Amino acid sequence: MEGLQPVDVLIHAVSVVVLFVLLRLILWRPVTRYLAARAERVKAELDDAARIKAEAESMKTEYESGIGDLEERGREIMRDSQMRAGEQAKEITDNAKAQAEKMLADAKERIGAERQDAVASARREIAQLATEMASRILRREVSVTDNLSAAQDFFEEKG
Repeated sequence: MEGLQPVDVLIHAVSVVVLFVLLRLILWRPVTRYLAARAERVKAELDDAARIKAEAESMKTEYESGIGDLEERGREIMRDSQMRAGEQAKEITDNAKAQAEKMLADAKERIGAERQDAVASARREIAQLATEMASRILRREVSVTDNLSAAQDFFEEKG
């Protein structure tokens, strides 16, 4: 028979069993240690990832609460600034009103003084003109037509 011999089959079977036993003795422990170490590394990395994720969530929560606090603080600062600006604006307008009232009072005083000076000056001029008219009238004969013509001549000279 040229095909399959039972001795060949037996030799192959024994070879496979011997090879299996040798490989198990030689490779089983290093492979299982390698796989166990790898499983530990994967577990440690997963634990680190979970810890980092928890820290990130905590930081995110702190950040969001911090932003909320900052936004509220910003609103408070804006309200305070607006109040101070309003107070300063009122103070500025009050000062401007006081200055305007003072300037108006000063102007009224100057107008009153200038009016008194103008009245005094007008009185002096009127008195001088009356004196000149009286002297011209007295130099002539006293008649109504002469007085009127003297007055007209006088005002035409001055005018």
